[in-house]
Amino acid sequence: MNKGKIVIIAGLVVIVLIAGGALVLSGDDKKSSNSNSSTSDKTSSKSADSTKEDLGLCKIIDKDAAKVALGAAAAKLSGPDNTGVTSLGGGDKGQTCVYPFAEGGDVNNSFYTDLAVYSQKSFDDISGFTATSGEPVSGIGDKAVYESKVLAATNSKEFSITSVKGTKVYTFVISQPKDAVTFDDATARAALTTIAQAAKL
Repeated sequence: MNKGKIVIIAGLVVIVLIAGGALVLSGDDKKSSNSNSSTSDKTSSKSADSTKEDLGLCKIIDKDAAKVALGAAAAKLSGPDNTGVTSLGGGDKGQTCVYPFAEGGDVNNSFYTDLAVYSQKSFDDISGFTATSGEPVSGIGDKAVYESKVLAATNSKEFSITSVKGTKVYTFVISQPKDAVTFDDATARAALTTIAQAAKL
């Protein structure tokens, strides 16, 4: 074989090798890109999964028992409607479970429970004014108080028991429109005490 043909063949081999290398690198980039995309998908999926986090609040009470304790107002008790876990800032979390007194009702005409889960530091910051006003109620968490108030912003009346257990703060609330209140302090306190004492805090 003459030298000219060898040079041409060698040149073609080099070109083929360079082209092949470029394709391999391009394939790696795509793989890497797909891998990053997959990681990104997993991360966003993990992120979406974290929005499905549950503090278990809707499982702490027995709905049928609550219905009995609440009496006539709860004849058509529905729910629980879980608001999902919300951030309270600084890693602290909250959740609310609403049991409307009528199908399709809202929180202003319902029995609802609320939970705030604090770090020890956050709890230390709020403990001086949490569950400190109102009438003491025994047998619920570490301490508990009952109180009632009118909320001008929603034109409703709320009866509530706030209980502290460790660094968690639970609230059990009866809320009704101010012009259609069927509870008084005695009946609301009795109903909420029954529910809260039976709750799995």
